[in-house]
Amino acid sequence: MAMLLRRFADQFELDYSTLFIEDDAVDHDIVPPASGGWLTATEQQVTVSSASGATSAPEALLEYWDGEPPQPGPDWASSSEALAWFSTGRLSIWRTIREHPLGHFELGGPGLYRVRAHTGDRHEIRQATDRVPPQHDEGAGTRSTREAERFLIRFWPAPPSDKRDMVEAPGGIYPEHSEHDVFAQAIRAIGTSDFAEAVERTERVNRGPDQHRT
Repeated sequence: MAMLLRRFADQFELDYSTLFIEDDAVDHDIVPPASGGWLTATEQQVTVSSASGATSAPEALLEYWDGEPPQPGPDWASSSEALAWFSTGRLSIWRTIREHPLGHFELGGPGLYRVRAHTGDRHEIRQATDRVPPQHDEGAGTRSTREAERFLIRFWPAPPSDKRDMVEAPGGIYPEHSEHDVFAQAIRAIGTSDFAEAVERTERVNRGPDQHRT
Protein backbone atom coordinates (compact mmCIF):
# COMPACT_ATOMS: atom_id res chain seq x y z
CA MET A 1 0.00 0.00 0.00
CA ALA A 2 1.28 3.46 -0.92
CA MET A 3 2.39 5.73 1.92
CA LEU A 4 1.87 9.48 2.24
CA LEU A 5 5.28 11.13 2.76
CA ARG A 6 4.58 14.89 2.75
CA ARG A 7 1.70 17.32 2.51
CA PHE A 8 1.16 21.06 2.28
CA ALA A 9 -2.14 22.92 2.55
CA ASP A 10 -3.07 26.59 2.13
CA GLN A 11 -5.57 28.95 0.55
CA PHE A 12 -4.26 30.99 -2.38
CA GLU A 13 -5.39 34.30 -3.81
CA LEU A 14 -5.16 33.74 -7.56
CA ASP A 15 -5.20 36.04 -10.55
CA TYR A 16 -6.42 34.75 -13.93
CA SER A 17 -7.80 31.63 -12.15
CA THR A 18 -4.59 29.59 -12.47
CA LEU A 19 -2.27 28.00 -9.90
CA PHE A 20 1.27 27.27 -11.13
CA ILE A 21 3.55 24.64 -9.54
CA GLU A 22 7.10 24.97 -10.88
CA ASP A 23 10.48 23.41 -10.30
CA ASP A 24 12.86 25.81 -8.56
CA ALA A 25 15.27 25.41 -11.47
CA VAL A 26 12.91 27.50 -13.64
CA ASP A 27 14.31 31.01 -14.09
CA HIS A 28 11.89 32.43 -16.66
CA ASP A 29 8.50 34.09 -16.45
CA ILE A 30 5.32 32.08 -15.98
CA VAL A 31 4.13 30.45 -19.24
CA PRO A 32 0.33 30.02 -19.32
CA PRO A 33 -0.72 26.57 -20.56
CA ALA A 34 -1.81 26.22 -24.18
CA SER A 35 -4.06 23.25 -23.43
CA GLY A 36 -7.75 23.66 -22.68
CA GLY A 37 -7.63 21.12 -19.83
CA TRP A 38 -7.88 22.24 -16.21
CA LEU A 39 -4.75 20.22 -15.32
CA THR A 40 -1.70 20.48 -17.58
CA ALA A 41 1.92 19.37 -17.28
CA THR A 42 4.66 20.97 -19.38
CA GLU A 43 8.41 21.37 -18.95
CA GLN A 44 9.13 21.76 -15.21
CA GLN A 45 5.59 23.02 -14.57
CA VAL A 46 2.14 21.84 -13.53
CA THR A 47 -0.85 24.18 -13.80
CA VAL A 48 -4.30 23.86 -12.25
CA SER A 49 -7.10 26.12 -13.49
CA SER A 50 -9.90 27.17 -11.17
CA ALA A 51 -13.54 27.03 -12.24
CA SER A 52 -14.32 29.94 -9.92
CA GLY A 53 -13.50 32.79 -12.29
CA ALA A 54 -10.63 35.14 -13.03
CA THR A 55 -10.09 36.19 -9.41
CA SER A 56 -10.48 33.35 -6.91
CA ALA A 57 -9.11 31.98 -3.65
CA PRO A 58 -9.29 28.20 -3.75
CA GLU A 59 -7.90 25.91 -1.09
CA ALA A 60 -5.19 23.51 -2.26
CA LEU A 61 -3.73 20.43 -0.60
CA LEU A 62 -0.51 19.08 -2.13
CA GLU A 63 0.63 15.55 -1.28
CA TYR A 64 3.70 13.46 -2.13
CA TRP A 65 3.28 9.67 -2.00
CA ASP A 66 5.80 6.86 -2.49
CA GLY A 67 3.42 5.09 -4.90
CA GLU A 68 0.04 5.51 -6.56
CA PRO A 69 -2.35 6.72 -3.84
CA PRO A 70 -5.86 5.37 -3.27
CA GLN A 71 -8.84 7.26 -4.59
CA PRO A 72 -10.14 9.95 -2.21
CA GLY A 73 -13.71 10.15 -0.91
CA PRO A 74 -16.88 11.02 -2.84
CA ASP A 75 -16.51 14.78 -2.24
CA TRP A 76 -13.89 14.89 -5.00
CA ALA A 77 -16.15 14.57 -8.04
CA SER A 78 -13.68 15.62 -10.76
CA SER A 79 -10.15 14.39 -11.39
CA SER A 80 -7.45 14.72 -14.03
CA GLU A 81 -4.02 13.10 -14.34
CA ALA A 82 -0.78 13.83 -16.22
CA LEU A 83 2.90 12.88 -16.38
CA ALA A 84 5.35 15.56 -15.18
CA TRP A 85 9.13 15.89 -15.18
CA PHE A 86 11.17 18.01 -12.75
CA SER A 87 14.94 18.58 -12.77
CA THR A 88 15.28 19.08 -8.99
CA GLY A 89 11.95 18.06 -7.43
CA ARG A 90 11.95 21.21 -5.29
CA LEU A 91 8.73 23.03 -6.21
CA SER A 92 7.36 26.51 -5.68
CA ILE A 93 3.74 27.62 -6.01
CA TRP A 94 2.95 30.79 -7.96
CA ARG A 95 0.10 32.89 -9.28
CA THR A 96 0.17 34.19 -12.87
CA ILE A 97 1.76 37.53 -11.93
CA ARG A 98 5.10 36.29 -10.62
CA GLU A 99 5.85 38.48 -7.60
CA HIS A 100 6.76 36.03 -4.84
CA PRO A 101 6.10 32.30 -4.29
CA LEU A 102 2.90 31.39 -2.48
CA GLY A 103 4.51 28.33 -0.94
CA HIS A 104 7.09 25.57 -1.36
CA PHE A 105 6.82 21.80 -1.66
CA GLU A 106 9.47 19.10 -2.07
CA LEU A 107 9.23 15.80 -3.93
CA GLY A 108 11.79 13.00 -3.92
CA GLY A 109 14.40 14.56 -6.20
CA PRO A 110 14.67 14.88 -10.01
CA GLY A 111 12.72 12.62 -12.32
CA LEU A 112 9.35 11.66 -13.73
CA TYR A 113 6.22 11.95 -11.59
CA ARG A 114 2.55 11.20 -11.97
CA VAL A 115 0.35 14.07 -10.85
CA ARG A 116 -3.36 13.63 -10.21
CA ALA A 117 -5.59 16.55 -9.25
CA HIS A 118 -9.02 16.22 -7.66
CA THR A 119 -11.68 18.87 -7.15
CA GLY A 120 -15.45 19.12 -6.70
CA ASP A 121 -18.13 19.30 -9.38
CA ARG A 122 -16.76 22.05 -11.65
CA HIS A 123 -20.16 22.75 -13.20
CA GLU A 124 -21.67 23.34 -9.76
CA ILE A 125 -18.71 25.53 -8.80
CA ARG A 126 -19.24 27.74 -11.87
CA GLN A 127 -22.96 28.00 -11.11
CA ALA A 128 -22.25 28.94 -7.48
CA THR A 129 -19.77 31.58 -8.63
CA ASP A 130 -22.31 33.09 -11.02
CA ARG A 131 -24.78 33.51 -8.15
CA VAL A 132 -22.31 35.62 -6.14
CA PRO A 133 -22.91 39.35 -6.81
CA PRO A 134 -19.89 41.29 -8.11
CA GLN A 135 -17.88 43.25 -5.56
CA HIS A 136 -16.50 46.48 -6.96
CA ASP A 137 -12.93 47.39 -6.13
CA GLU A 138 -11.51 50.58 -7.64
CA GLY A 139 -13.99 50.40 -10.47
CA ALA A 140 -13.26 46.79 -11.47
CA GLY A 141 -15.99 44.22 -10.95
CA THR A 142 -14.76 41.05 -9.25
CA ARG A 143 -16.49 38.18 -7.52
CA SER A 144 -15.76 36.90 -4.03
CA THR A 145 -15.21 33.15 -4.43
CA ARG A 146 -13.61 32.26 -1.10
CA GLU A 147 -14.25 28.69 -0.01
CA ALA A 148 -15.94 27.99 -3.36
CA GLU A 149 -13.35 25.49 -4.57
CA ARG A 150 -10.82 23.00 -3.21
CA PHE A 151 -8.02 21.08 -4.93
CA LEU A 152 -6.25 17.90 -3.89
CA ILE A 153 -3.02 17.59 -5.92
CA ARG A 154 -1.08 14.36 -5.51
CA PHE A 155 2.39 13.45 -6.81
CA TRP A 156 4.15 10.08 -6.85
CA PRO A 157 7.21 8.70 -8.71
CA ALA A 158 6.58 7.41 -12.22
CA PRO A 159 8.64 4.45 -13.51
CA PRO A 160 10.64 5.01 -16.73
CA SER A 161 8.35 2.49 -18.44
CA ASP A 162 5.28 4.72 -17.85
CA LYS A 163 3.88 5.30 -21.35
CA ARG A 164 0.34 6.42 -20.47
CA ASP A 165 1.03 9.87 -21.90
CA MET A 166 3.88 11.94 -23.27
CA VAL A 167 5.52 14.82 -21.44
CA GLU A 168 6.74 17.71 -23.59
CA ALA A 169 10.00 18.16 -21.72
CA PRO A 170 13.49 16.70 -21.35
CA GLY A 171 12.94 13.50 -19.45
CA GLY A 172 9.94 12.56 -21.55
CA ILE A 173 9.53 9.13 -23.10
CA TYR A 174 11.32 8.89 -26.45
CA PRO A 175 12.42 5.90 -28.61
CA GLU A 176 15.50 4.30 -27.06
CA HIS A 177 18.83 5.61 -28.45
CA SER A 178 17.06 8.30 -30.49
CA GLU A 179 18.50 11.83 -30.57
CA HIS A 180 15.75 13.00 -28.20
CA ASP A 181 16.43 10.11 -25.83
CA VAL A 182 20.17 10.90 -25.70
CA PHE A 183 19.42 14.56 -25.01
CA ALA A 184 16.92 13.61 -22.29
CA GLN A 185 19.55 11.43 -20.62
CA ALA A 186 21.96 14.37 -20.68
CA ILE A 187 19.42 16.62 -19.00
CA ARG A 188 18.72 13.99 -16.35
CA ALA A 189 22.47 13.74 -15.70
CA ILE A 190 22.55 17.49 -15.02
CA GLY A 191 19.74 17.00 -12.52
CA THR A 192 21.82 14.36 -10.72
CA SER A 193 24.95 16.56 -10.68
CA ASP A 194 26.81 14.40 -13.21
CA PHE A 195 27.60 17.52 -15.17
CA ALA A 196 30.72 16.37 -17.04
CA GLU A 197 28.93 13.34 -18.44
CA ALA A 198 25.97 15.52 -19.38
CA VAL A 199 28.18 17.92 -21.33
CA GLU A 200 29.86 15.06 -23.19
CA ARG A 201 26.50 13.51 -24.14
CA THR A 202 25.15 16.85 -25.34
CA GLU A 203 28.29 17.45 -27.44
CA ARG A 204 27.89 14.02 -29.05
CA VAL A 205 24.30 14.89 -30.02
CA ASN A 206 25.36 18.25 -31.45
CA ARG A 207 28.26 16.74 -33.44
CA GLY A 208 26.09 14.08 -35.02
CA PRO A 209 27.20 10.63 -36.20
CA ASP A 210 29.40 11.91 -39.07
CA GLN A 211 31.42 14.47 -37.10
CA HIS A 212 34.42 13.82 -34.89
CA ARG A 213 36.16 15.88 -32.27
CA THR A 214 39.35 17.48 -33.49
